[in-house]
Amino acid sequence: MVPVSRDGLSAALAANGTVYRYYFVYLTYFAVSNGLVSFRNAFFEDVGLSGSQMGLLGALLVAGGLVAQPVWGVLADQYNATRAVLLAAVAVSALAVLLFPLATQVPWVFGLLIVGTLLVSIFRAPILPIANSMVLSQGLEYGHVRAVGSVAFGVGSLLLGWIVAAFGLNWVFYVYALGMGVVFVAVWGLSDPRADLSTDLRRDAVTLLSDRRFLLLLFVAALVAGSYSAGDAFLSVYLRDLTGGDTVTGLAWLVKTVAEAAVFVALARAELDNRTVLTAGSGATAGGYLLLGATAITPLAVAVQLLSGAGVALFLFAAVNMTHRYAPTTLAATGQALLTAVGMGLGRVAGQLGSGWLVSTVGIRELYLCLAAAAAIATSASLRFHLGRRN
Repeated sequence: MVPVSRDGLSAALAANGTVYRYYFVYLTYFAVSNGLVSFRNAFFEDVGLSGSQMGLLGALLVAGGLVAQPVWGVLADQYNATRAVLLAAVAVSALAVLLFPLATQVPWVFGLLIVGTLLVSIFRAPILPIANSMVLSQGLEYGHVRAVGSVAFGVGSLLLGWIVAAFGLNWVFYVYALGMGVVFVAVWGLSDPRADLSTDLRRDAVTLLSDRRFLLLLFVAALVAGSYSAGDAFLSVYLRDLTGGDTVTGLAWLVKTVAEAAVFVALARAELDNRTVLTAGSGATAGGYLLLGATAITPLAVAVQLLSGAGVALFLFAAVNMTHRYAPTTLAATGQALLTAVGMGLGRVAGQLGSGWLVSTVGIRELYLCLAAAAAIATSASLRFHLGRRN
């Protein structure tokens, strides 16, 4: 047996502690933030908003982050302040989300919901891109860390469904605020990844934004993220229309996120070509929404979440890792912010606005057929990656 020095043992324990802290950050964040996706529109419906108003708020929830994310990313990279940015984002979003339940107590409900949505959007936006950048920059396996988040999201949705049934939809926002307090404490113990601040960030930015592979990835990301963002936002409304209640919503999210986690773990071990993974994720998203648009059978609608969850995991795994490869080391956080804001963000804004309009004009089931078509276009576009060198 090879002896281990005291310094070596300390370093190993410190490294393991960092890994587990990242696991805890992802676990807590996803466990408490699921309600903003899975129960947000149910809350809006209960306070009397129309489908178009829900779509507008969903678009604003993305739009504020779309503008703010590149700024957050540049600040994090320019000043090697990823941890400080993450702490600020967690703290302010926790406070801003409390404006949602407060809006039910004032006569100008929709106006206060707009203000709260924009604040949450701006300060919640950098949390995942910055966290993803820190995980990859530390040399950790993104698939394993993200899988913990997926399981937490599903279990959290199921538990939150019980909390909502017992105490009301306002608790969606109280749970988020409390959970972000826990995340703040966990992030406080992390350190910033090492960065070379002497490089030419402008030159590196031009290099990244002129990379045709990255631009194609942003296009595919806009279509896929726009599809699943709209589909997720209206899943509770879809299931309520199908069953007459909210009892199935938590189960559906659990099924979806367990599938996500399983695929994330499998991908971390498989070492597949990211081009193939990206195409598979786009295709699975298209197939899942096609089935939702075609069925009126509740058990089948829940089972389809296996395919939808797999699609999300495949797409995110490929997109995040491809962005990390394309972006210069000095722009690790900025690259992830551009993927989330310019690519996924623009798609999510369009998806939220369009989905609200579609639900109001043609119906909830037809919405999912349109989302399937958008994801099918993304699948076709992703095939262009296979014409180039390995990604």
